[in-house]
Amino acid sequence: MLEDMRRELKELSGKMERKNKIESMLVSLKQEEIELTEKEHELRSIFNKENNDVERLEKTTATSIFYSILGKKEIQLEKELQEAMAAKLKYDAVVSQKEHCCSREKILIKEQQELNGCDHRYQHVFGEIQVLLHNNPQYAEKLCYLERQLGEVTNQLEEIVEAVAVGNACIKEIKSIEESLSNAEGWGTWDLMGGGMISAMAKHSELDKAQTSAEHLQVLLSTFRTELADVKIYENMEQVNIDGFLRFADYFFDGLIADWSVLSRIHDSQRSVSQVENQISLALAQLETIHKRHEGEKVSLEKQIAQLVYQA
Repeated sequence: MLEDMRRELKELSGKMERKNKIESMLVSLKQEEIELTEKEHELRSIFNKENNDVERLEKTTATSIFYSILGKKEIQLEKELQEAMAAKLKYDAVVSQKEHCCSREKILIKEQQELNGCDHRYQHVFGEIQVLLHNNPQYAEKLCYLERQLGEVTNQLEEIVEAVAVGNACIKEIKSIEESLSNAEGWGTWDLMGGGMISAMAKHSELDKAQTSAEHLQVLLSTFRTELADVKIYENMEQVNIDGFLRFADYFFDGLIADWSVLSRIHDSQRSVSQVENQISLALAQLETIHKRHEGEKVSLEKQIAQLVYQA
């Protein structure tokens, strides 16, 4: 009977920890949604000014925008036109990111509702254990305390594993972008050697792939940032620019457009990808450190509980 109560107490501790994490995540997502809504209006206004036929741009790729404005001429884009094109690409990314943000909010709110009452249930079970062990109240209190600590640490380990999975997905998407940009740069160099329209089209096809991957990466970065919203994890991320994850698309698409008409290089967009990759790698390394520390804490708590039960 006591064993069942202890097991439930541990599970309830994990649920309470998860509930706290969800509250932090929802605060982060709500703030992100507000920022994305403001950015959505701002970006739409920018490319509206430069393009009268907005409907024509609603569902287009980077390459189709390029050819619709320039035809087949490889000329340096004017600064105003670059800004309009970059705004369109950023706008598409923001819309996708906002949809994901709202969807994530709904899922977390539902999970939060399912966890309602877990803290009251915890107090109830705690009270039952105290009654059962009324002859040794100090033992009951110590045992419940350790079980709660163990439940919290176990939940933290699960949260870290989830965050690492998202971080690794980001790295995988980054590798895809880097490959597309490298291929695009190779086709650009070939064009300088006389490749003509075929090499130009091939380059822009690779940039289209990079655009699609970048939009997906921005959503993953948003998810990664939310996973790191937990205060206990966030406090260990001093060297990581977590908030910068939300601005990846801004830097990337500015660089992509700047690289567009210069066939021999794809440097600006590559630089933004490299910078975010370094930040994610740093975050993953710190998550691994936190995970090892929590693993040690879990082992220690399990030993303390076993010893306490043995001595009772």
